[in-house]
Amino acid sequence: MNKKILIGVNIIVFVLVIAGVYYFLNHSSKKTPGGVNTAPEENVDTYPKQPIIDTTKEPEIPAPTQGEWGMQIKTKDGGTISVNDFYKDSKTIVYKDWGAMLKVNPYYQILYFTIDQSFLISLLGGDLRVIRADAEKDLVNILGLTEKEACQLVVVVAVSNNASEKASGRDYNLSFCPDGTPLPKNL
Repeated sequence: MNKKILIGVNIIVFVLVIAGVYYFLNHSSKKTPGGVNTAPEENVDTYPKQPIIDTTKEPEIPAPTQGEWGMQIKTKDGGTISVNDFYKDSKTIVYKDWGAMLKVNPYYQILYFTIDQSFLISLLGGDLRVIRADAEKDLVNILGLTEKEACQLVVVVAVSNNASEKASGRDYNLSFCPDGTPLPKNL
């Protein structure tokens, strides 16, 4: 029971840290036309608010564009690709301020960030090679893409420090893509 609580707390902390980093990197200061940072305006909250799930009403869904075939997501090269509208999936947890959690279980989670239309696969434990393959397969299935199409998206694959200190701290990308990196040996 204590292990489940610890895993749950780690997931929540990880999500909040990632959301905070994205928010801070993209909203912490304003730039003047010359590119010089200036202080934020007074009385403006520059820190992210804790995500709140309101289950009593339909969530407000920010970008991306929704169309006949689903959603349009930005690709690495600046184009767009049509994916399944995962916001309509009852298993998706929507966070109005930053995005959505597409999948969560004790071994991995898949997150979507509206700010840059990127995805994060966070490997949390277990046999990391098997878990990575399962998580990548789930992402492809949720989005309704082929592996080749998924390689066009911005997807970070990371290992939690709790899962492996040796493997944590870097982006492995999707294993089936040309820029995919194998996990370290002897995990």
